[in-house]
Amino acid sequence: KKEDNLQPAFVLWRNKSKSGTYYLSGMTSEELDATKLVGFFNTNKKNPKEPDVRVFTTNSEGKQDKEVCSLWENISKSDKRYLTGTTDEKEHIIAFYGEEHQEMRPYIRAFFKEEQK
Repeated sequence: KKEDNLQPAFVLWRNKSKSGTYYLSGMTSEELDATKLVGFFNTNKKNPKEPDVRVFTTNSEGKQDKEVCSLWENISKSDKRYLTGTTDEKEHIIAFYGEEHQEMRPYIRAFFKEEQK
């Protein structure tokens, strides 16, 4: 499997707000002290350069803080949706959607992607 040589970056679960909009919440991988994250779908995207998902750290009150990752959706040769992007520190990220039928699985699992030399 492709994911085997990737370093876990973060996981996000999909949630529904009181107003009915979807958002993401999760945390970074253990090695990074498990920072809490919140993510938002770009539902009114006007330009393909705008990310599809923006991920932020949260402050002590649980509110959106610093943007730490931007992700763009792609379609693989086998017709699977996945995400690629970069962190605020220019690290490359590849992320995969969880399977719908797996209730407890994160909605998005993100990994640090080593650049091919």
